[in-house]
Order: sequence, then structure tokens, then C-alpha cells
Amino acid sequence: MKKAIGLLVLLFLIGCTGKAEETYTIDDAKKDGHVIVEHKTTTFDQIRQGALEVENIDQLVEFLVAAENKEEASATVSIFDPDGSHYENKFESDGKSIRFHNSYAGYKGAPKGNFTCEYIQRRGPIVYVESCDSEKGENVSTMIAFVGKDEAFREAEK
Repeated sequence: MKKAIGLLVLLFLIGCTGKAEETYTIDDAKKDGHVIVEHKTTTFDQIRQGALEVENIDQLVEFLVAAENKEEASATVSIFDPDGSHYENKFESDGKSIRFHNSYAGYKGAPKGNFTCEYIQRRGPIVYVESCDSEKGENVSTMIAFVGKDEAFREAEK
């Protein structure tokens, strides 16, 4: 009986000493040089109206210019929801097409997945990718890839 209890205690202690998965934070994203979007709500319409904070948007502005000039470039966006959930979206241009990896499905009409797109364009505070094909062969004509703030874009473009 003592051996069984000792074994159970040992197994419990071993289970408790395992490393917990660390949460990716805004500070981590800053250190990694990501564009940071911190949603203040989970409602898309409120996010679109500016219920968010944006940092380091100059990385995305530089990517948009490079993509327009048919140059190679990349940008990583870290999105944080109010509950602390983290999503990482990536943009890459090879000078011919735009690859968009979307891990955040909270924007209307923007499914999760990997897409190859012909165009990327900013309209106001929103960046759209257009004429996209998914890895599954599905076509998406236009989807929201990023929601920011006009002021943040203007400041980064100075």
C-alpha cells in the first residue's frame, strides 16, 4: 500500500513539474518586430470603427509599398483579442504574387488558411487582398486582411 501511495505521489509531482505553454504577449510581438493590433472588443463592426490599438504599423506600410513595386517583402501581424488570445497573420511578396497566411477568422469574409493573391490594397484603415486562391483550390475574390486606424497609417507614411 505504501508503495502504491508513493508511486501516485511521484507521478503527481512529475505531472506538476511539466512546463506550461507560455502565452505569447504584446511585449513578445514588439520584440519580434511584428505589427501589433490590440482589439478592444470582439465585435467586428466596432473593430472596424476603431475599437483597437495599433503599433509598429510602419512594417505593414513598407510591405504595401514593396508589393506595389513588385519587390520581395514580408510582414507579420500579431492580433490580440480582449481575452488575450493571439493570432499571427503573415504577408509575403515574391514580386509576382502575395501570400497571405490568415490565422484570424474574426474579420467578415476572411476565412482562416493560406492564400495566394494577385493584389493587396489599402482602402482607408483596412487592407484587402484580392483575387485569392486557397491551398484547397477555393477562390476568394476579396477579403479583409488587416484592420487598423487611419491615424496610424498617416503617421507611418510621414
